[in-house]
Amino acid sequence: MLHGTEGPVTAAGLASWLRGFAVERVEDLVADHAPGWRLPATFGGHRVEPDVAADLAYTLGHLHAGGVEAIAGTPLTDAVRTVLSRIDGTRTHTFFSYRVAETLLRWGPTFDGNPLLDGLTDAEVEQVRIACDSSEWLPLLDESILPLNYAGVLARCESARLRLGLPVDEAVVDDLVERARTVLSSNPGHYLDDSNHHVGRFDIYSADVWLFTQPFADRLGELWDEGMATALALVERVMADDGSAVTWGRSTGPLAGALTIELGALAVARRLGDDASTWLGRAALASSGMPGWFDGGVVNAHQHRDADGYRGPFRRLQLTLDLLGKLAWAANELDRADPALTAAVDGEVLAPRDELIPFDSDRPASVWTHRGPTGGLVVPFVGASRSDYLAAPRAPGRFEVPVDSDLAAWLPVLWHGDRRAVPSGVPASVEHRPGGVRATWGTFTFGAEMDPPAEPYTSPGSATVDYSVSGRTVNARWTVTAERAPDAVSLVVPERPDQPLRVTVHGEAGTHVHVDEVDVSGIAEWRSHWSSFSTVHEVEVEPEPVGDGSIRAEVSLTVTPQLRVASTAFGHHYDRSLYGPLTGLVREVACPWGPLGDATVDAGAVDLLHLHWPEWLAFDDLPTHLSIVEEVKGRRIPVVWTAHNLTPHEKRPDAFDPIYELWATSSDAIIHHSHGGMERFRSRYPSADGALHAVIPHGHFGDLWADHPGTDRDDAERALGLTPCDLRIGIVGAPRREKLVVEFLRGVAASSRDDIQVACWSLADTDEVPHDPRIVVAEPYEMTDSAAYAQRLAVCDLLAMPFDPEGEMLATGTVFDAVGLGMPVLRSDWSFLVEVLGDAGIDVGHTADSVAAALDALDPEAVRSARRAAVVRRDELAWDLISARTLALFEDVLAGR
Repeated sequence: MLHGTEGPVTAAGLASWLRGFAVERVEDLVADHAPGWRLPATFGGHRVEPDVAADLAYTLGHLHAGGVEAIAGTPLTDAVRTVLSRIDGTRTHTFFSYRVAETLLRWGPTFDGNPLLDGLTDAEVEQVRIACDSSEWLPLLDESILPLNYAGVLARCESARLRLGLPVDEAVVDDLVERARTVLSSNPGHYLDDSNHHVGRFDIYSADVWLFTQPFADRLGELWDEGMATALALVERVMADDGSAVTWGRSTGPLAGALTIELGALAVARRLGDDASTWLGRAALASSGMPGWFDGGVVNAHQHRDADGYRGPFRRLQLTLDLLGKLAWAANELDRADPALTAAVDGEVLAPRDELIPFDSDRPASVWTHRGPTGGLVVPFVGASRSDYLAAPRAPGRFEVPVDSDLAAWLPVLWHGDRRAVPSGVPASVEHRPGGVRATWGTFTFGAEMDPPAEPYTSPGSATVDYSVSGRTVNARWTVTAERAPDAVSLVVPERPDQPLRVTVHGEAGTHVHVDEVDVSGIAEWRSHWSSFSTVHEVEVEPEPVGDGSIRAEVSLTVTPQLRVASTAFGHHYDRSLYGPLTGLVREVACPWGPLGDATVDAGAVDLLHLHWPEWLAFDDLPTHLSIVEEVKGRRIPVVWTAHNLTPHEKRPDAFDPIYELWATSSDAIIHHSHGGMERFRSRYPSADGALHAVIPHGHFGDLWADHPGTDRDDAERALGLTPCDLRIGIVGAPRREKLVVEFLRGVAASSRDDIQVACWSLADTDEVPHDPRIVVAEPYEMTDSAAYAQRLAVCDLLAMPFDPEGEMLATGTVFDAVGLGMPVLRSDWSFLVEVLGDAGIDVGHTADSVAAALDALDPEAVRSARRAAVVRRDELAWDLISARTLALFEDVLAGR
């Protein structure tokens, strides 16, 4: 769900949200750093360049076109005029030249007489005129110094100047448009290889180039239509789960999210691409992540993460306004759409995919895109040898790589001295198969360059990788041969602090591996566009010598993101027992929602909410429960509810039935501790029929009590002042309406046995206990510490559980204390006890008469038989089994099964 909205997202609603978000951020920027619309000369220790003023004017121009009349108390016309009056035209160029020129065009058809220039001095007007002019960059394009996409940039600059009536040679404009046409039509599929050496550097600009040539699309004609169709199809197929359009190479991070928003708005407004509702859903998904990229009025893409070197901290303000301008433009585009158009739901937007997308017809440059029920990823096979172009899995928030460096993640690195060689660039071959891809390189390349030479310095050998996906696990099998043995071979997998990874590595065919975990938190080079890494899983590979100084290595790698579960019972002994066996597979955290929630937990780093007792989440406050449900739903976090109770013990159906009904409706799966309990729950809350229901027994608590200090029976009896006896029956746990303690004690008093004792620590304050010397303890229930509780259990031979079979309880935890200690239970006919205990339970009913009769008939062999059955049942209720079944259910929920 989009932040700050309720219900389905519409085109009008998204336009309003984008525009409002941009206005708020500009207001923050002006209030904090640019009072009176005067941009600072320096920011964060860096010089503020004229591109910031150009982007500010451009953003304000889009907002003005969208109907915003004033920001921070200033009419937008006055604000833009103030910004332009201070522009340094001689240092404003390319992208920023056309932004100044196009801003002028929003207020008037020509430069001369333009209302934005009213009141400016002649010198200021001249600086604005110069700012529009980037013709001096044309020779750099001729000399192949600029990236190829600059043909489109300069064509846009000169086109805007021509429209303003400034002195421009139309032949130059025509020539630039034709140059752009030549570049854009050079690839049959209309993908842009943005390298000057034709190395196959296909990246975000393969889509973005069509967006920024849109102002002269009429001049490009069918080529632009076909190219935009290619751009839309590419983003549709490779978009990440967070809405990022392209996640490899340069200019990703927040710009990738903004590109999805722009393309979505354009597709919806002009009826391009596939279903408009789906494109609106993609734009809404990407928009939901935008607030996370800002702190106040400034982008935070450089804080605890990294942008490209050419977009470093010296361009924080420029990137800020670049993004806001894109959002404002997208809002204006959406104004042209059907305002009532409703965005598709995430299940439709994030549809399953598994395909190899070829970028070129004469070489295997491509990208593998895969999205299963548990998420998507891409692996690029393109030119360039920088870290962010290498053939490693990309899935923001899960699998990320360092930015703009020679660090190679997920790939084997061959070390020759301190020089690194990796399999990079377009592979010799790429083959797709269902759920996987294989790529082969014929050499290892030294260096890490964005535009490497056509014939880089290499080391002879070959590398083959087989990538495959199984659920949330990525498998990679590397086979490496090198004709010249390197000094070392290594491989690293980086890990975000909020997404632990389970990494296993095996060497095969004579290859040996050593795996280490290295703390890299706070180290600048270990940052991605989205995060700062905390750990690298580092693999040292000992290859097999194969003669003539060459080596061969085979390494299999499996990487599984640990499932991040927020539990509403975090720290409870049930919770500790359940999640203990899942260490390394599940990262459990406290619940971040509700009045008792842990505000230090990042809700954005939660994969699944494990709900236990709803009343622990927000008491009886239905509106708060509703808001939590909406937030969890908006974050696309599934809910698994372990239904310990049918209703809270305080029995207030008027208050709690609507809350339980809400969570029954909102849960993706519900765990029940018995089949009988499941039937009762579903009967009480029929709205839960849409959930996946599973019966997973409660594990036993024997490990908590068996070895507790002070649990020797003789010592415990002396400590409690009890005399030895043949058979002592204990009643423990809190009193409940359904727990017929006094009725059981009356049955004891009515029995004829003289070889038993009953120790009851479970009375309510108002209970009246029959006087009987066999009832050796009759105490009101009080919470006690674990040592005292273990001591009480140690003196008992059986526990009595005389629960009303028709009551509202679904389970009781005390039965799992008994099973855990191999202790039989005197039980009623409550279906939960019958099902859970099996032969470890001895039926005594729940009335005084049935209890008396059962006690009189109870023989030692029946007790021994029940004790043997309890030991067997203990093994069946071991937590490792319960935990494994619970994790399997979590995986099913995440997979949509």
